[in-house]
Amino acid sequence: MSVGLVLEGGGTRGAYTSGVLDVIMEEKLEFPVVYGVSAGACNAVSYLTGQIGRNYEIFYNYIRDERYLSVTSLYQTGSIFGFDFIFGELFHKLVPLDYEKFFSSPVRLRVGATDLATGQAVFYDKEEMDDMLVPIRASSSMPFLAPIVSFKGRELLDGGCSMSIPLEQSMVDGNRRNVVVLTRDPTYRKSARSDFPRSVLRVKYGDYPNFVQAMADRGINYNSEVELCRVEERLGNAVLVRPSKPLVVSRYEKDPERLKAIYEMGRADCAAKLPEIRAILALDAAESGEAARA
Repeated sequence: MSVGLVLEGGGTRGAYTSGVLDVIMEEKLEFPVVYGVSAGACNAVSYLTGQIGRNYEIFYNYIRDERYLSVTSLYQTGSIFGFDFIFGELFHKLVPLDYEKFFSSPVRLRVGATDLATGQAVFYDKEEMDDMLVPIRASSSMPFLAPIVSFKGRELLDGGCSMSIPLEQSMVDGNRRNVVVLTRDPTYRKSARSDFPRSVLRVKYGDYPNFVQAMADRGINYNSEVELCRVEERLGNAVLVRPSKPLVVSRYEKDPERLKAIYEMGRADCAAKLPEIRAILALDAAESGEAARA
């Protein structure tokens, strides 16, 4: 039994999560397992390496770079986010990820992507990755705005299409307690109507009817995931770190100052939750010690 660290996605709203994780690293709070989808998975890699401020440096200094996020990238590569640049030059040279620490970290990383054939979430561990981090790329590849990613016999897209908040997966894996980092404020709920009409989905993804259904059900499923978070919080099994007010940015925000503001909000919201986070970690450690002595 462990305490899971669960990270929601949300495109550039992930700057909020960057702030939360920097505080967690500064406070030397340790989680044995991290679950991430989309931007949550991208943020998680710097947590495993202990590189405080790395994700901030990336979004603040490169968000306006057309190689990172642009319509130009969409036309040239088929993806609005320039993943060849991000997981290539950016991660290897410009703002290097410490790959040695990443792969040797004792922290387990579970990254969720959506299997187009089943419409269900599938999770990959870092031991299944190489330095191009393909499952994380798949997890971040949004429908219509990125190509399908092939990996280990599966066709994959954005993990948020099937499981935006991977708390359920953490619970299935046996983690009774969790700290969940969300990128929406407490009032937010998705519309039950899909962002994309089913007719449009069928034109693009007609070979994957289960994925079309998953997209149609996305709003309902997301709201159920939010409710699960609230239930676990009421039971004392989860600490929710979430924006204290609505984030006034889109999934594709290009203004570094706006992203800096939500990064600072993430830091402040996490700081306010530190007593609860420490308490849930201490409770789990105490119960694990009792079990070991029994």
